[in-house]
Amino acid sequence: MNYFYFDRTNQKQGPVDEQQLKELVAQRVIGPNTPMETDTGHKGVAGQIPGLFAPASTPFAQTPHTVPVPSPANQQLFCTNCGQPVSEHAVACMSCGASPLGHRKFCRHCAAALNPEQVICTKCGAALVATPRHPDAVGSAATPQAKTLNTYFMWYWICLAAVIPTCGLAVIPAIVFMFLLLYQLWKIIPTDIARTTPGKAVGFCFIPFFNIYWVPFVALKGLGEDMNKVLQRYGIQYQANESLGLTVCILYYCTLLDCLITFGLVSVAYIVVTILFLKSVKDGAVILLEQEGA
Repeated sequence: MNYFYFDRTNQKQGPVDEQQLKELVAQRVIGPNTPMETDTGHKGVAGQIPGLFAPASTPFAQTPHTVPVPSPANQQLFCTNCGQPVSEHAVACMSCGASPLGHRKFCRHCAAALNPEQVICTKCGAALVATPRHPDAVGSAATPQAKTLNTYFMWYWICLAAVIPTCGLAVIPAIVFMFLLLYQLWKIIPTDIARTTPGKAVGFCFIPFFNIYWVPFVALKGLGEDMNKVLQRYGIQYQANESLGLTVCILYYCTLLDCLITFGLVSVAYIVVTILFLKSVKDGAVILLEQEGA
C-alpha cells in the first residue's frame, strides 16, 4: 500500500511505500501525529499505521486525520484542522497555520478528549501535567536540518578561533561556513515573514558598496528579528538576542576604522559578538525544528 503525508505547510507529499515511510520516520520528517492518506482515500495519522510506531489503538482506515493519537506528554493541545500538536502559547499551528482557538486536549493514558482547563482526566483519573521544554535544551537535535545547523555553526567558530594560529588562512573557511549557516537559517523562516529570500540574503552580501548596508542590517540583524517572529507565531518561549544583533551592526561599521584607531581590538569584539548572536539565532531555529519533529 502507498501513502501520502501532509507536511507542516499542509502540502500533500508522496506517494511513498512502507519502506520509504519508515525512512521518513527515522529522519523525523514524519511523526506519530502527521496527517496521512492512503492511495485508496482513507485518512488518519501516521501513529495509526500498524508497525510504524507503537501499536495503534484505532485502525488507520477508521479514524479521520483530525483525531490525534495519545501524546507522549500527560497533556497536549492539538490543532483541530490537521491533528498536529501545538503549544498552548501558539497563535498558529506549525503544520497548517490554522488558528489555535479550536485546540483540543487529549489524555496520554486513555486518549479521551478533554477540556483545556482540566487537570485530571475524568475517564481514567490520570493527572494531566505536561513537562515544559527548557529553551536551553538545544544540544541534542535529532532532525537532519538541525544537525546541519549545529555542524555549520561549530565549524564556523572553530575556523575563526584558528585564524591566528593559521596566520589568517582559516578566515576563508570561516566565511564559507558563515554563509552556509545564514542560508540554512533563512530557509527556515516562512515566506510570509521573511523580508528576503535565502538566496538574496547571502548573494547580496557580495555586491560591492551595497553590502555595507545589507550584511549588518538585513543578513544578520534582520535574520534575528524575523526568526523571533516565527518563534512567537508558534508559541515557543525562546527569543534570539536582538540586542546582540544591533551591537553587530555598530561594531561592523567601527571595524572600518579599526586598524587606524584601536589596532584590531574592535574586529575581535565584532567577531565575538557575531558568534554569540548567530548562536542565539541558531538555537532558536533548532528549538523550532525539534518541536516540529517531535
